[in-house]
Amino acid sequence: MNGSLDGIRVLELGNFISGPYGAMLLADMGAEVIKVENPKGGDPFRGWDFGGDQPNFWAYNRGKKSVTLNLQTAEGKEIFYGLVKSADVVMDNFRPGVTKKLAIDYATLSKINQGIICVSITGTGPTGPYVNRPAYDTVGQGMGGMMSVLMDPKDPKPIGPAYSDCLSGMFSALGVLSALMARTKTGKGQQIDATMVGSILAFLNAPATETLSHGRVPGPYTRPRQSQTYAFACSDGAMLAIHLSSPQKFWEGLCNAVEHPELIEDPRFKTRPDRRNNYEELNKTFAPIFRQKPRAHWLERLEAHDVPHTPVYNLKEVFDDPQVQHMGMQIQIERKNKPTIRTVKFPLDYSDTKAPHPLPPPELGEHNGEFLKALGYDDKAMGEFKEKGII
Repeated sequence: MNGSLDGIRVLELGNFISGPYGAMLLADMGAEVIKVENPKGGDPFRGWDFGGDQPNFWAYNRGKKSVTLNLQTAEGKEIFYGLVKSADVVMDNFRPGVTKKLAIDYATLSKINQGIICVSITGTGPTGPYVNRPAYDTVGQGMGGMMSVLMDPKDPKPIGPAYSDCLSGMFSALGVLSALMARTKTGKGQQIDATMVGSILAFLNAPATETLSHGRVPGPYTRPRQSQTYAFACSDGAMLAIHLSSPQKFWEGLCNAVEHPELIEDPRFKTRPDRRNNYEELNKTFAPIFRQKPRAHWLERLEAHDVPHTPVYNLKEVFDDPQVQHMGMQIQIERKNKPTIRTVKFPLDYSDTKAPHPLPPPELGEHNGEFLKALGYDDKAMGEFKEKGII
């Protein structure tokens, strides 16, 4: 079986990250994903910043097919309705109200196909006081609390990847899976609303629950202090991280690994509460020790003493690691007359079904003929559609 979602057809009306990422995850699980794009340029990531064929688009659009449709025309809408008849899912990340304005909302599409599942990803949902605000990843991160647990308040700069975009895409894909299961019982589809803010809060479930329970507001070092995680620079400039967690044996192993067993009984650090209360002091005590020798030395010592540890890799180093290579996390996607794409594989392994090797990201409108001919349109009709800017 070529993927657990083999036989499921998804129409993606996505731009940038959240919608395309959610749909790509479904493609990785075997769904047929048809990316429906505006004929005038398509997804903005096709020409983002550097223009043309580049990784920002590849990263979120492998495994898909592309059809161009001008949904503001009656003919384009009619073609889309034809595609909906055989589809299982329609996914979009338009601003609230756009699908209704275009007459491609769930209320309209469910009359064409009662089994259709519509997924809309927005910043804060389809209703409410902020419904008319534009929302990008930064908005989701800031309003959802992510920035407050990442940024240094003394030097406030947004950092890190597109958490709210990717998390809302992941939750939207999860929503599709559950709605498909529900449809097996009811025979009906439904509307799913995923939000960037809600996805961030769901991801921050533990610190949010603690805040609601005790009123203590976490900052960027709250969890490292609680979980007893530390990062150190070594003599060669490379970094490593340690996660002591709660077992006392890890603390003792660390002290023995760095050849300072006297620290085991140090009253500042003897128990986990002591280490939590003196987090900064422990960091200052061990930092100069780790700066004395290169990372490879310390990794060997930490492994010998069974201390949870990791090198802090940059993304180039990650793929040189023998365990990551063993996991097969890097894949190559061959393309005709274009450079090979090197990217990251879908991270789940199944015992029976398998994630199909992804198709290359599609050229804009590459599959117009395949799907329009299946709807009964001939070459002449497609030529006229192209001249009128419909496809």
